[in-house]
Amino acid sequence: MTCELPITLEPGKHASWCDDILAFAGPTRPVAATIPGLIWHPPAAAGDMLVASRRTPCTMVLIDGLMETRMPPLHKEILVLMAEGFRVIGAASMGALRAAELAPLGMLGVGHIFAAYRQGRLFADDEVAVLHAPAELGWRPLTEAMVDIRATLAAAARAGVISLATARWLRKTAIAENFRDRSWQRLLDTPGLAADDRQAMLRWLPSGRVALKQADAVAAIELARALSATPAPRLAPPPETVFLRRLREFTEGNLGPNSAFDPVP
Repeated sequence: MTCELPITLEPGKHASWCDDILAFAGPTRPVAATIPGLIWHPPAAAGDMLVASRRTPCTMVLIDGLMETRMPPLHKEILVLMAEGFRVIGAASMGALRAAELAPLGMLGVGHIFAAYRQGRLFADDEVAVLHAPAELGWRPLTEAMVDIRATLAAAARAGVISLATARWLRKTAIAENFRDRSWQRLLDTPGLAADDRQAMLRWLPSGRVALKQADAVAAIELARALSATPAPRLAPPPETVFLRRLREFTEGNLGPNSAFDPVP
């Protein structure tokens, strides 16, 4: 179903509930996640979630967000959405970061990556960052996320493909790389890696690679489906600030066409 009743950024009465799911994803979008009422949007940048929310409150899922070409999704816009009655779920990538930061304020997180950030076992943003192709090429990931490398090396060690010591050495090597350069080819070409270990990993990777981000994205969509028919609680709005007023101007289209959000007037 599609619900087009507009909402405002101002605190107001709770509107009726829509069981649509608005999901923001690109390189981590689950391949088979096509269900009635699920509306896909590209990876979110600052203001995009608010612009997409011009409808009756519903469930929103943040999976992927932009980081370098535009400002990423803002904590305050998520707080505004939850104050307007939207349920906001985060997982897998940028969504896991924001959910870990905003869980005490009502954002829902799901998955292994969210749990690791929430518990302090992960803390660097670049653990989930990847380079990816543009929309015209389906947002295809061009590098490997560190969280997926970690999970895959752990699985390889458990399966006896490589030793635990080798897995730890490869993990340390990958962490030292810039996220723009992380790939299995580059990692397995690291000087000092035994030829037998390299060949064993190359044979094992096609079936053994762990796609942790994809798995968490699927879990987020499943949670959204389970909750989508139930209205979310309406949470307290964030304080009114110059930053929020500037964000409102941006989302209402008063800063010019195709402009990116800039908090400085």
